[in-house]
Amino acid sequence: MKLSPPLLITLGLFTALGIVLIAINQDAKPKGPETWSAFIYTHGFDSGRYIKEDDFGDYASCKAFATEKSQAAEGAPWECGSYCRFDSRRQGFQCEQMRND
Repeated sequence: MKLSPPLLITLGLFTALGIVLIAINQDAKPKGPETWSAFIYTHGFDSGRYIKEDDFGDYASCKAFATEKSQAAEGAPWECGSYCRFDSRRQGFQCEQMRND
């Protein structure tokens, strides 16, 4: 059975698209162990000023630190985020997950 050139080109394009999508998806996965970062917004959520502390092993320890610092800062809002990294395009930290419950 002989395959026509348009069919071969179409199969090649779909194969290339699949490879590109798999490569992009692999880069998006977090690498390394899960770590948490605490953000305490001493001047409110809309302010760019906050206290940040990294490398908490779990959410509970991050929350304990954040609530303690929040109370010391007169009840400032706080959040804990996992897999946080600095995004230079947005000029701020981006986290996979943010919690403050």
